[in-house]
Amino acid sequence: MADKPKLTLDKAGLKSFVDDQIVPFSDSLDKIANQDSDEGVTMDSLLGKGKITEGEPEIFKIQHPLSIGQMATDDTRTHGKAVVAAITDTAQSISDVYVKQIKLFKDLHTNLNTTISKLMDGQHDNLVKIDGKIFLDGLGTVPGDFQGTGGSQQT
Repeated sequence: MADKPKLTLDKAGLKSFVDDQIVPFSDSLDKIANQDSDEGVTMDSLLGKGKITEGEPEIFKIQHPLSIGQMATDDTRTHGKAVVAAITDTAQSISDVYVKQIKLFKDLHTNLNTTISKLMDGQHDNLVKIDGKIFLDGLGTVPGDFQGTGGSQQT
């Protein structure tokens, strides 16, 4: 950790933050959310909305999101239908979080680069000389991307 340079709030430091921190994190989010791997399938695949490749088990093509056979439709003895509904809601909530996070980091990447270019190239060599409101206005939709998914969390 001692080898990592500190973030500086000049053009090069902010550009480095975007390129070395935001972009790799955004790419990782996209892979987790949209690309099945050896570790498991995506939430959308579990929900039956993702791409199910030929190499994946047939059950992913039949029952979503939980393969529990006939219990999945049982409303009385096992309450499997309620279990499947709860798991489906949870998987959808997780998928919604990924969608919002991917949008947030893509918008942050785009708008921060635009803001850096616009403000820093406007004869400012660091953020000290830049009005905070102008900087935040330059981020465009990013503050709105921090809004919740609208779901509720129960403990």
